[in-house]
Parts: sequence; structure tokens; C-alpha cells
Amino acid sequence: MAQTLRAKMHVRSVFILLVLSVVAESCDEETHYVKDNKCCKKCEPGTRMLQNTDCEDPVCQECPDGEYQDGYTFAFRCNLQPYCDPNLNLRAQTQSKTELSSCVCKPDHHCTSMNCGSCVRNTVCKAGEKVRKIGTRTTDTECERCPNGTFSDRESASTCKPWTECSSGSKEVVPGSHTSDRICEVQSQKLAIVIPVVVTGLLFVLGGLGYMLYRKGKTGSISFVQKTCRFLGIRNTHQPPQDNVDIETAQPANLPQEDTEDLLKLDGSLSPGISENGMPVIQDNSKSSLLSETETEPERFSVHL
Repeated sequence: MAQTLRAKMHVRSVFILLVLSVVAESCDEETHYVKDNKCCKKCEPGTRMLQNTDCEDPVCQECPDGEYQDGYTFAFRCNLQPYCDPNLNLRAQTQSKTELSSCVCKPDHHCTSMNCGSCVRNTVCKAGEKVRKIGTRTTDTECERCPNGTFSDRESASTCKPWTECSSGSKEVVPGSHTSDRICEVQSQKLAIVIPVVVTGLLFVLGGLGYMLYRKGKTGSISFVQKTCRFLGIRNTHQPPQDNVDIETAQPANLPQEDTEDLLKLDGSLSPGISENGMPVIQDNSKSSLLSETETEPERFSVHL
């Protein structure tokens, strides 16, 4: 009887093992797990399992921000994402809840080391330069000066533009440089013709006016130099030496009072004239009897203007 009891227990153990093996074989290890001889479902990636839930239909919850779950799980917590310090110019590459997010540099920055613990700003190519090589995650930007005959007028230019070529009928007014283009100006054909004609006409007018003033100075009552000064509005400050006697103010020193009075009466009888050298003089046309009374009285008075 004892042998019969052992046989029954042995059969039962074998049956249990067979059942467990069947259950284990029927559970997908990726999406299920075995609990209390049951095949239970796992929570999907990006979620976590709440406690005290049904094995056949578990209650799952999405991972909080900054956490992730990259596979099926029956864990109650999600994994933390790494912290990307913005003060080190770092940012998270993605905000995924299903995979690990690595830290990357901010735009226009590159890593200072292979593990990229911090980042620095890329070199900015100035005006007059172009980008020779764009910066990467681990390398800086390389710049190159614009070749002669080309320019760039902004920062981080990808190419240098050639200078403008002045076409026929135009000329260069501002030369090109590494930072600015050449400026050309169209020459007006009418203006090129009018300017020489106007200048030539002015020269003829001035020449004719000068000749007229010269001729008038040779034949008129005033010298050419004095006439030109008056025409141009120039005041002659040089006074020539007064060799002749001023009619109105000067009196002969050796004449008696009565002779002086007779001499002053000659004002009404004096008339202008021209000397041989073109200088104005005043001619006395009074009676010869009056001149004979005073032997020291001059026969002609001349005044330089």
C-alpha cells in the first residue's frame, strides 16, 4: 500500500511538471512572464506596471517626462533619462519615452571632448570670408578668406561672390574689396558732349570780353587795368604818387592871395583830355590874358585817377 501511495505522488509530480512546461512554452518571454504558474502579460515600451493588477490584463501607465522604458516590462518604474545641462550648451537629442536620449550640443556648437561633457560655440566666419568646412558634433567650423576679385558682405557666407564687371559705357567709381562689390556708373554721352561745348563757349566769351576791355582801355578815359578792376568789383587800394597838383585843395605856395583867387576861377573853364600814355588830364581853356597875369601859374594840370 505504501508503494501504491508513492506511485500516485510520483504521477502527480510528473503531471505538474508537464503542466508547468506547457505553460512556460506557451508564454512569450518578450511580451509575457510567468507568475503563480500563470502566463501574465507585460506592459508595452514607454509604460510601467501599476501594483496589484490583474495578471491577465495588467494596468499600465505612461512614463513621466524625463523617464523612458525601452521594452516590454512588468517593472513598476521607468528609467531616468540623462540630464543635459543647458549651462554647458547641452540639450537632449530627443524627448523619447521609449529609448535612451543622449545629450547633444546646441545648434552652432561642438563638443569639447569625445564624451561630449560640454560644448562651445563654433567659429563665425566674418564678412570677407567664406565657410571652408562646416562644423560637426566634434569639430569646429573652418573659414577661408575670399580670393581677390570676390567678396562676401555677411557672416558665415557659404561662397564668395565675384565683383561686378563694368560694361562698355560705364566706369568704376568705387573699387571692390573683400567685403563689398565694385560700383560702376554709366557715363552719359550727352553730358560728355555738352561739357566741352559749354567750357569752350565760356572761354570765347571771356576772351571777347577781355579784348573789348583792352580796346576800351587803350582808347577810353580810364586805363585798362582800372576798368578791369571796376568790372570785377576790385577796389584799387594802391594810390599812385601825386606828381600833379590837386585842383580843389592845392594852392601854389608862392602865389599872392589875389592870384590864388583868380586861379580858383578857372574850374569852370577846365575840360578833360587824354595824354599820350592814355592817362586822363585836365586842360585849361580860359583866356590867355588870365594866365599871363600870373607867371608862376602852370599852363596844364593833370590828375591821375
